[in-house]
Amino acid sequence: MTGTQGTSGNRSNETVLVTGANGFVGINLLDQLTRRGVRVLATSRRPPDMDSAPANHRLVEWVPCDVTSRNQLVELVRTRGVTRILHAAAVTPTPEIEENDPVHVVDVNLVGTINALEAARLGRVNRFLLVSSSVLYRGFPADRGPARETDALPPDNLYGVCKNACENLCRQYRRRNGVSAVSARLGTAYGPWERESLSRSRLSAVTQLMAMGAPGRIRPMRAHGLEVARDYIHASDACSAIAELTMHPNPRWDIYNVSSEVAFTLREALTALEAEMPGFAWEPAEHPDAADFAFAEADVRVPLDLSRLRSDVPQWELRDLRRGIADYAAWRLNQSD
Repeated sequence: MTGTQGTSGNRSNETVLVTGANGFVGINLLDQLTRRGVRVLATSRRPPDMDSAPANHRLVEWVPCDVTSRNQLVELVRTRGVTRILHAAAVTPTPEIEENDPVHVVDVNLVGTINALEAARLGRVNRFLLVSSSVLYRGFPADRGPARETDALPPDNLYGVCKNACENLCRQYRRRNGVSAVSARLGTAYGPWERESLSRSRLSAVTQLMAMGAPGRIRPMRAHGLEVARDYIHASDACSAIAELTMHPNPRWDIYNVSSEVAFTLREALTALEAEMPGFAWEPAEHPDAADFAFAEADVRVPLDLSRLRSDVPQWELRDLRRGIADYAAWRLNQSD
């Protein structure tokens, strides 16, 4: 489902505070919420990128806010008529950032979440939704089938540690403090409005591959780790589901997978790009050092079970990888005209 009314009734009297609204996921969330007629109070630490249509929508109001400041968040919720909070602010760090600046990662990802939860508690909002991550399934055996929400593993990097702790905080606030807190474990998203930023220093594989294999290169791009599979999902589909969960009157679970039911290999992604992007060219690299793009076994992401999401949001639609890449390629071409 994209841009249609879904699980809840009149949304025109709702105001959703979206943190991290200037990010890749955030802009797509603005798009999906405004398509549903929802007013959005969009927050960002930096001036917003006003080149995107969602950022300029008449239902979107931008307010500067640093999620590491609890007072700022509490004041916004109390004074601006906020009825729901969609917490998407996060740092998606590279291993180098985790090693060299772990405090910043924790400040934004963990401290920012408890600040937003406190604002939700004090403001008595109708819903708090945390954008979590499928990184919590990292290491899950691929041969065990789609991973369910109960299959999360102990995290092995700082980003996962923070997301795991944030989900536990949501459970605590749900049980003890009366906050209707829900976590959405987002898969490997790609799609419109993705670009590098201070909070997102590594782009999705699909976006990187589109640039590396574009026409005009001296030689085809070289790829290694062709059988490594990941749970790719078009950002519009992912954010459509998250928007519906945010506005849902009575979600039955506290955690939902939001991803694809199939894990696609790097080879399948490259084949789809070759089919949908005229002039795209690639060839295999035997060694990662010889590759323009390489996946390792640690990059595997299993497919996720979507039974909970489909049960609570039955009208939700999910495009397959080839259609998603075709739509994204067409969007990029339109942006360059």
